[in-house]
Amino acid sequence: MFKSLKWLFVSMLTLSLLVVGCSSNSSSDTAASKKDSGSNKEKILQLWTREASAPNVKEAVDKFNSENRGFKVELTSFPNANFTEQFSTALASGAAPDIISIDLVYAPYFASIGAFQDLTDYYNSLDFKEHLIQAMATQGAYNGKQYALPFSGEVSALAYNKEHFKEAGLDPDSPPETWEDLREYARKLTTTDRFAYVYAGADVGGQAFTFLPYIWGNGGDILNENGTEAKINSPETIEALQFYTDLTQKDKVTPEGVTNYSWAQAQDAFTSGKASMFVTGNFIVNVFDTDYPDIDYGIALIPRNEGKNHASFAGGDLIAIPTESKHSEEALEFLQYALSEEVQVETFAKNGAIPVREDLLDNKYFKNSPHYQVFAESLKLGHTPYSLKYNEIFSQPVLGFMQLSLNGELSPQEAFKNAEKNIIEILSR
Repeated sequence: MFKSLKWLFVSMLTLSLLVVGCSSNSSSDTAASKKDSGSNKEKILQLWTREASAPNVKEAVDKFNSENRGFKVELTSFPNANFTEQFSTALASGAAPDIISIDLVYAPYFASIGAFQDLTDYYNSLDFKEHLIQAMATQGAYNGKQYALPFSGEVSALAYNKEHFKEAGLDPDSPPETWEDLREYARKLTTTDRFAYVYAGADVGGQAFTFLPYIWGNGGDILNENGTEAKINSPETIEALQFYTDLTQKDKVTPEGVTNYSWAQAQDAFTSGKASMFVTGNFIVNVFDTDYPDIDYGIALIPRNEGKNHASFAGGDLIAIPTESKHSEEALEFLQYALSEEVQVETFAKNGAIPVREDLLDNKYFKNSPHYQVFAESLKLGHTPYSLKYNEIFSQPVLGFMQLSLNGELSPQEAFKNAEKNIIEILSR
């Protein structure tokens, strides 16, 4: 089934280096639990997810199990940083789960090694197929077949502090539309004890989630559509990095040391009032509303270059059935449920997650929230990098050379020229 165990374990080490999002401890000890073996026992299907997605997935599982379908689904979550390593180990040892909810950037790799069952026929039969977020669906495709489907959406947009805008003489209901707007606003917002803009400069997932939309919105890209060619050394991508470098080095509207910030540090800078703007995801709404109810904030599309289009990072999880699943029919039944309005709206949208079906974005929960309306619009503008070697490419060539530019050690042209050489080498292996 797999090319070789040796090759798989090498890949495991690569995949386990970096994962989008923050890590924490496993919330379940059922990872090593055995599938049911006796005919007199209730059939139990194992579903694995990363902890960032676990709360909403658990609610969906609990609702599913309450309907007495003749089998149950048991959820196990793993720390984000360990998830791909755990799954790779399970594949090598023959202990993979029946269903998996996986960060979409890693789906192409696992599809390429035969880890997922072919869902092409089921995908083509869906009457809402054309409504699935295309940028996400593409991540589940490999060699013309569909191996994973969109499950839960995360998308990036600009958050800004309305009170800071008022203090700087800016209209709190008119966020920056273009790069030049952002720079102009940032100069006015920066004071002796406050910075206008913050980003997670040392977080590979955070930088991909928040900076790549500036590249896409300028007509550039890191890789071509199928992830086989480097596109990073182009005028459009260099211009985007120049814009970010100028914010950091020339305009000095970012905190000192921002290129070494983690995601938590960047978010803390905003929530503590030390920064006025940052790009974040839809998950932030619950954080603000629950933990920081006094912050008067707005959400806007990520600023675009003049004459270009807005863009965002279409992130989140895909759902798939591992090849080793012994309960494929039941797993497919859960997949069908996972894409239903009951889950996408009454569980995910209700709790602040973005439905992966465009026909469900205009739901009763988002209608009453201008913040979620912006995130829903952002998802329609979403892009996702497709690569079988995501970690190798984005952890060192992209993030590493970005940091050298943002620190003023290399020009954006030199940084992305070197990054392209590295990416070409990685793709040739």
